This record gives sequence, C-alpha cells and structure tokens, in this order.
Amino acid sequence: MKALELATIIRNKTKTNSTTFTDADMLIDVNLFKDEIASKIQRIRPENWNMPAYNNLIADQREYSFPSDIMNNIVKVSLKFGTASTDKFVRTFPIKRNDYLDTLEETKIVSDFTNDEPNYFIRRKAIYILSGTIISVTNGMLLVYNAFPADLTSMTENTLEIEADPTTTSHGFPREFHELLARRVSIEYKDRNDIVLSRKELQYETDLQNQLDDFSIVNLDQQITGNLPSSTNDDGYDL
Repeated sequence: MKALELATIIRNKTKTNSTTFTDADMLIDVNLFKDEIASKIQRIRPENWNMPAYNNLIADQREYSFPSDIMNNIVKVSLKFGTASTDKFVRTFPIKRNDYLDTLEETKIVSDFTNDEPNYFIRRKAIYILSGTIISVTNGMLLVYNAFPADLTSMTENTLEIEADPTTTSHGFPREFHELLARRVSIEYKDRNDIVLSRKELQYETDLQNQLDDFSIVNLDQQITGNLPSSTNDDGYDL
C-alpha cells in the first residue's frame, strides 16, 4: 500500500476530505500511531525491528549516544579496537553501573578491563564502554538495536510501498497492519471530534491482538513434539 492509498482509506473511514482532514494533520497521526503499533509488534517479534548500525570509535571517548530511531532495546554491541585489516570485532557484554563501583577514571578503567573482553553499561541514553585504551577506528562500533519504522514523509506519496524499507538503514511498516493503522487514525480523529465509532472501530483492540498473535509466528517449519511419560511405577499421579 502507498501513502496516498492509506490516506484514501482513512478518509473513507472518517467521511472526510483533504480539507476537513488535511494531509499535514493526517501525517502527524499516521506517524504517531505507526510507532504505537510498532511498539506492540516489538513485544511479540522484536527481531522484526533489528537494525545494524556502524559508528566511529573516537580516541579516548567512552560514551556514545543511542541512535535517534531506537525503539527500546539494544540487541548486541561489538567493537573493533584496531585499524589493521586483521583486526576483528569483539562482542562486548552489558553490566549494571553498580556492578562496577570504581571511579570512571581512564587509568583505572584500562587497568580493570581489556580490549579482549570489554563490557559496557547504559547511562543517559548512551553506551559507556569499559575496555582497554580506545583509539580512533572508522566504523569501530557495530550496534544492533530495535529501530522504529521510518516515518512517512507525505500522505500524497504514490510510488513507494509503505511496507518496503525506504533505505538500507530503515524499516518499512508491515502490510499486515496497514488497515489497523488506518482504523487507529480514524478512531483518533473521531475521538477528537466527538463522533461515534463504528462497530469495527470498537473491536480494534481485539483485531489488533489477533493480528499480533498471527504475526508472532515467524517460522512454520518448527515442530514441537510432546512425549508421553514412560511406563514406570511413578506415573506422576498423587493419591
């Protein structure tokens, strides 16, 4: 579905036109509730929003801000501490800040940690690296995180599919939730204007949960086999 098609569906549901429900106002609502639904998808299928991103390591800098589109989870942090072609990324593991009670002085950190087994903790929406000495390394940090789907930029766009990834570093919005997104925007519009909801809009939460349940099943090529208890004197039944 394209943004223009989504706008048409929303206006059909709300019985509006481009004057009574402008493209600018609709775009705000669409992006707002796109993120709301995406957050619900993240709970049942977080890998859907996994996004790898590279960041430069800067000499003697230990704190690095989160990407602006981060949803709520970091999946993995890997670091490369050298510039040689043979240098490899090293997986670094999180710890809690109160698990490291020493002061965050450079001399103390490099004496307690190495670049072979680095750690990090989270503070102020940033990653704080605990390792040996850090030098400048282009693309020396590989961060895998859950990213919000990209915002729509126009409700008149009639070329790009909403479900398609706009770039190699951003997500589209799943086709399975397009009608639900349109319905959610319609509910918000009617709520603001004291308009009675339709029967289908009243069952939005139920339909959304049903779609989330369906979407949570990623791989049908998995089998779960239940085995009966072996025939022994202990049959698990208590008198």
